[in-house]
Amino acid sequence: MGKLFFYSDQVKESPGNVRMDELLFAGMEPKNIKIGYIPSTEDKEKKYFHTKVQYYLEYGIQHFMFFDLYSEFDPLKIKELLSCDILHLSAGNPIDFREAIKKRKMDKVLRNYFDKGGIIVGVSGGAVQLGKSANLFQLFIGDSIEDEMDTLNFVDFEFLPHYNRWNDEFKREVLSYSKTAGTTVYAGNDGDGLIVHEDGTVQLIGDIVVINDREKFQNNTEE
Repeated sequence: MGKLFFYSDQVKESPGNVRMDELLFAGMEPKNIKIGYIPSTEDKEKKYFHTKVQYYLEYGIQHFMFFDLYSEFDPLKIKELLSCDILHLSAGNPIDFREAIKKRKMDKVLRNYFDKGGIIVGVSGGAVQLGKSANLFQLFIGDSIEDEMDTLNFVDFEFLPHYNRWNDEFKREVLSYSKTAGTTVYAGNDGDGLIVHEDGTVQLIGDIVVINDREKFQNNTEE
């Protein structure tokens, strides 16, 4: 099993994100790291890709790969993607992202990468992909949850990014959903996140609200 990094957002101004980044690159030489970037949506001009390249360049990382799931998809590049040290799943609509992953039959590819010890970063909607489902996004856009909105399902919990942005009514709906579904939700404020290590332990970075069918509490594990 590999490691999973769930970022609510990813900006340098946040101490939590800096801490996440430090743990992400721990034990690796930045100049030798290669990051495979997988966009959640069409990015023909590579605007979002270049923004993220600039983010990682500040750490001294020099090698990047853009792996498109849309009009530039090339299955011959899968082997190169699997050679990357880190895979980055970008922010965006998690349901559209999921459909693109399914269309290109990338589920098993990403699962094999993870099972063989690969490191995967998910930011916002990309982080939702790593969790149990995208039901909370469906709830947010006002749709009733009748069918399970599946994701890559690498862990047995759901991740809710941008918790600080949601109003009290939506937060109550999330709590109700957690109780009804019997699932645990890790809700991260912007600037915070969590890491799932190789042995399955979950490390919370910053103020992460843990919501489940028994209780709701706030837990700080990192400064």
